[in-house]
Amino acid sequence: MDTNEMLELSQEFALLAAELHGDGDNQAALRRLVELAVKHVEGCGWASITAVRGGQGHSVAISDEVAQQVDDLQYKFGEGPCMAAAENASDYLLFDITDEPRWPRFTEAAAEQTPVRSVLAFQLAAGRAVALNLYADQRGAFSSDAIDTATIFAAQASCLIALNEAEDQATNLEAALESSRAIGVALGVLMSARKVTQEQAFALLRVASQNLHRKLRTVAAEVVETGTLPDLPEPKPAKTAEGSGSTRSTRSTAGAVSLDVSTR
Repeated sequence: MDTNEMLELSQEFALLAAELHGDGDNQAALRRLVELAVKHVEGCGWASITAVRGGQGHSVAISDEVAQQVDDLQYKFGEGPCMAAAENASDYLLFDITDEPRWPRFTEAAAEQTPVRSVLAFQLAAGRAVALNLYADQRGAFSSDAIDTATIFAAQASCLIALNEAEDQATNLEAALESSRAIGVALGVLMSARKVTQEQAFALLRVASQNLHRKLRTVAAEVVETGTLPDLPEPKPAKTAEGSGSTRSTRSTAGAVSLDVSTR
């Protein structure tokens, strides 16, 4: 990468940072990052970011459909350099996927179904298992200079992923606090209206949640809004036995009435 290209890339990264510090979309920034990797890393034709959780991978960002196709093959077989990079905290370079023994099912399928022949995968510094994946249509496509440039993208991707994780945590925390707040208010409403303890009020909420097949926080929000528990579904009437049992019950009742009258 020459000086002009480095300056252009620096400007691109600055624009991404400015967007994210404003009201920008972090997901869009990740997509833009993999598109820039295709543009600036020599030999790279496609790029993506893979996240792995519980052994299952999914693509956080892709440059195009070819990148998604190669990612999906790794997820399908549960193997490949990108999943290995994400989970093993290592970087992988495949000079030629047709001569790679470590992930035979993936490499065979990728060679048959996609134009990809070289892969460069970087483990990203993040709280979860994530990797930046660069794909090329030539064997041995990534030179040492290309790898150096790709390393810059991996560092930038790590920053964006970290920001994405922080935003997710903040959103989840806010949702949890709001849910806890609603449940606390609902308990107070029920304790006052029903003259019950906090434990008993919580039991009422839990039973309503189970019987209505609705989340506890949803039931709590309705209690806060209406001041009372939502109506529970009417119990289904018990099935009456047909035939002789029903007849005997009727006759017994009739007999009791007759006896009562005759006694008088």
